[in-house]
Amino acid sequence: MQHVSTSGTVGLMDANRKRSIERLVLAADAMVVLASMAVAVAVHGALRAHIPVLKAPPAFERYVLLAYVTLPLAVGLVPPFGLHRILERPLGAWRLFVTLSKHHAALLVGVSLVLFLTQEVVNRTLVGLFLATNFALMYGERRALVRWARYQHVRGHGQTRLLLVGTPSPAMDTLVRRANEAPLGPRFVGLVTTEPTERTDVTVGALTLPVLGALDGLDKTLHEHPVDRVLFFAPVDAPARATSALAACETIGVPASFAVDLDALGVSSAHIGKLHGTSFIHVDRAPKSEGGLALKQLVDTSVAGIAIVLLAPAFVLIAIAIALTMGRPVLFAQERAGLRGRVFTMFKFRTMIQDAEALQSALANRNEMSGPTFKMTADPRVTRLGAFLRRTSLDELPQLFNVLLGTMSLVGPRPLPVNEQQQIVGWHRRRLSVKPGITCFWQIGGRSDVSFDDWMKLDLRYVDEWSLALDLRILAATIPAVLRGRGAR
Repeated sequence: MQHVSTSGTVGLMDANRKRSIERLVLAADAMVVLASMAVAVAVHGALRAHIPVLKAPPAFERYVLLAYVTLPLAVGLVPPFGLHRILERPLGAWRLFVTLSKHHAALLVGVSLVLFLTQEVVNRTLVGLFLATNFALMYGERRALVRWARYQHVRGHGQTRLLLVGTPSPAMDTLVRRANEAPLGPRFVGLVTTEPTERTDVTVGALTLPVLGALDGLDKTLHEHPVDRVLFFAPVDAPARATSALAACETIGVPASFAVDLDALGVSSAHIGKLHGTSFIHVDRAPKSEGGLALKQLVDTSVAGIAIVLLAPAFVLIAIAIALTMGRPVLFAQERAGLRGRVFTMFKFRTMIQDAEALQSALANRNEMSGPTFKMTADPRVTRLGAFLRRTSLDELPQLFNVLLGTMSLVGPRPLPVNEQQQIVGWHRRRLSVKPGITCFWQIGGRSDVSFDDWMKLDLRYVDEWSLALDLRILAATIPAVLRGRGAR
């Protein structure tokens, strides 16, 4: 087995993920502070027009200087009050109100001390407006973040899916029990036993989990169930079986972790970490920076939201054109396979006649793509308007809502229909180890002019080489690729 890495991946599902979320919250707080300052100045200026007794604010240069001091002060006071751990320890509405009040009281003291030491004169009204605005935005930010996380958790898109492998043991019971006690905890998909058994379910840590098969059929289990990580417990200790099990995980691109006995472990030969109180050796191919992924999510959501607002007229015009020429529905909704095989509904503007999917079987002999996907030139099901929308990629615009909902990213492997994805086996399925996207190497490399095998290789190149800089390069290359319309069918 090649390219198995255990360094740098330790605790990716625990400590590193928490730290990345905490950094994301602090970054959002910094933007909130800057926005609050701008709002305070704008509101103060509007009030001065009606309340003459209000004094003029300090000069812009001095206000910017104060911002340089106030920004790190406001953000720096967040960790002492634990407000950066809002998803790890969600606070109720009242508790959040009280904690934020203490934070802003400390911030007021800090700002007052800064003004005293610098001898700067700032309107008390301006300071009050800043504190009130910052309090409201920080409160709303955290309530929205917790609600969004819970919403994603309930839908399963933001919930880590874990597969247990081994024999029920006290260590396994402890893991499951502590995981269930954690806010926004993971979902346990089931148990894979080390030997074949006739049992259909088993109780672990007060949870009844389905038995999904034996270790020798692990690759089949991973093919049939969306899994984010496989957790191995003793007695999966035979070298040949452990190697085979890891090969199955690596081939498909699912990270694997081994529970270990710390007392018997030679720490110089292994990299270990803790997950819900249990120690594991973490194995992951092409590990990603959790901080970078968190920033990618922030960029995706922000850009998608702005794009939807700016492109609203285009959405309306295209919808009207489809309704007048093709009738309803305007949108085409189809179940696609997303991250780790999660099923979600992807949206596009409708480009085909009614019942187009039902007619595909009659055109199977005209398929021009190798592999399980279907593509053909001059598809008779595509309308004239639909052909234009496809050629210009305007039919993909509704997927911005998928990005906003968190089921897709701006950049990532294209999501395939569930029935097509389930026909893909082996190393091709490793493309599911990242969130699907609107554009990727395939889109800028010729789309339907690229063979299926080369398409899969391009997707795995993205999986293995991913970085924020790579996303930006792909986005920049997408615009000329769309204008050329190469391979668009």
